[in-house]
Order: sequence, then structure tokens, then C-alpha cells
Amino acid sequence: MPSPMKFDIFYQLPQADSQDTAARYRELIAEAVLADSLGFDTVWLAEVHFAPHFSAMPAPMMLLAAIAERTKKLRLGLAVNLVPLHHPMRLAEETAMLDVLSGGRVEFGAGRGAFNLNYRGYGVDLVESRELFAEGLEFVKAAWAEPRVHFKGKHFSAEGINVIPKPLQRPYPPIRLAANSPDTFVYAGEHGYPIFAGGPVNPFPVLGERLKIYDEALQKGGHERPHDWLAGLAMVFAGRDRASVRAIVEPSLRNYFKSVLEIIEPQSNLPFHLEEFEKVRARLKNFDYDNTESILGAFGEPERIADRIAELRGRFGFDRLVCWFETGGLSGHDNVMAAMRLFAERVMPRFS
Repeated sequence: MPSPMKFDIFYQLPQADSQDTAARYRELIAEAVLADSLGFDTVWLAEVHFAPHFSAMPAPMMLLAAIAERTKKLRLGLAVNLVPLHHPMRLAEETAMLDVLSGGRVEFGAGRGAFNLNYRGYGVDLVESRELFAEGLEFVKAAWAEPRVHFKGKHFSAEGINVIPKPLQRPYPPIRLAANSPDTFVYAGEHGYPIFAGGPVNPFPVLGERLKIYDEALQKGGHERPHDWLAGLAMVFAGRDRASVRAIVEPSLRNYFKSVLEIIEPQSNLPFHLEEFEKVRARLKNFDYDNTESILGAFGEPERIADRIAELRGRFGFDRLVCWFETGGLSGHDNVMAAMRLFAERVMPRFS
């Protein structure tokens, strides 16, 4: 018998010019409260800066703190914290505070992100961000785990500092890395971290080969697949029939791909990164609803979605699906809530 699956929800929180920021935050909190009552495991919030059409959520921990006060079991995930943009001492303190406030419910997702705009706005060199990420993550772990942190690196150091509070989850909250480019799959595997993977950067036809890279890196690093190793991201939306779902979802998806095209840039001028950039850009420009569903998710009747999830689970072997209900911000709060309820009532029980 396969293990019971965990189902999560993910938010990037796009905002159209006609939408109100405070209302967007209130809707997200209300949907997270509903997710808690419906049995979803974790809410994952992205961190994105300076691109409101793509995301109006530069400080996800503030929203997670609000969600913590209104929920009982829902775990609070960062998907992901852009580690190179933060001093690791401050990051350790804030995350530990959230863990204490929530009764030990934090899931620490970490990464460098896929958009250069984040780094330009903070004056951080994108190439240097690799070093900042690796060193910053080790610093944060030391600050959480050691009674007094002793750390000396190229960018950060501390000698005998008592970082408080300590997280309730010891030695620290679960850590999961975002795997986007092949080199991040390698890094996560060599260090034995669980990963996020999927979405427009790694659609289903690409994901299999990227997971092979991860498995090879795990082996090279002397690691077995870690517990709960893959959080697979998929766009999902449940409704009474495919036609009604399409009417709700298609304008929102179109808005999503338009917002990505506004900010997407190649990771560097290296030939491989330029080639990858052109592939992603071509997918975004040639948006097609049916093709998007086939390579990124499942829309329509609950039974159809359940069959699709079962097929993807058999192909990739995940036990955690991160459901992206609110993809482009235009599906409507009430429609998203209805889709979540239907999904919980008629899809999730099949995998319990």
C-alpha cells in the first residue's frame, strides 16, 4: 500500500491593477484558515520583491504569523525564503520567533529564486548569491542549533552570540530547498536536502530528468532519499465540469504568464542559462490552456483530477503535492474557496 499523501497549498499572490493589496492579504488568510479546517497539511508562501503584477508578497513571514493565530494544525511554509537577501542572524531570529508563536509549525523552504529583479533591488550580486546562500544557510542552522553561535565564513561571522529565541522544533525546523536549475538539483542532492520541484520552470515533461540529476547527486553525496523528499508543485482547480472550470481559470492563467514575461530574465549570460531562458520564455509566450494543463497540472471534475494525481504520483514517486489553486490572481476568492472544498471532499480521500 502506498503511503498516505499530504496535500498543501501554495501562494505567489499576483495583484492586478484593479485589486486592493489589503484585500488580497485578507483573502489569502481566509483561504489558509479554510485549508486548516479541510485537512491540508501546509501553506507555502513565496517571497518576491518589486513585481506586484507577479507577486505582492515581499514579507511572507508576516502573513504566516497572522495565519498562525487563526489556525490550529496547518503548517507554515516558506516557498521559498530568498536567503541571499537577508542577514542570516536576522533570518534565524525571525524564523525562530514564528516557530515559537505557532507552536512549532514552521517549514523552512530556502532558495535563491528565479528572478534577477530581486537582487538588483537589494544591491546583491546574482553571481555572489550562490556563496551567500550556502554560507547563510549554514549560519542560520548554527544559530538555531548551538547554545551560542560560533561561525566564521567569508561573508558572515559570529563569536559566542546567544541567538534567541530558539525554534521549538529541535535542532531546527524542517528545511527544504527549491530546485529550479540543474545545478540546484545537484546542490540539494549532494547535501541531502528534500526539495520543491515542478511548476513552469520544471514542467512534467522536464521534471523526470531533473529528478534523475537529484538522485545522482544524492548518491554522490552518500545520501539516501531523505524523508518526504519531494514536494511536487501542480496547478489544480476542481469544479463541476471542465467547461465551467476553464471559464474561471483561463483568464487567470493568461494573467499569470503575462506577469512572468514582465520580469523574467536569464540567470546569467552563460550559454546554458541563455538556452534555458529561451525555452521558458517560449512556453510563456505560447500560452495555451490545454497544453498548460497537460504539463503543469489538472483542472476539471474531481475524479479527473484524482486520476491525474495518481498518474503523476506513479511517475515521480512523491507523497506530497503542493496545490496551486490561486495561480494568476483573477479566479476570484469565492471560486478558489469552492475549488478547495471540492478538492478536499472528493480528491483527497482517495489518497488517505
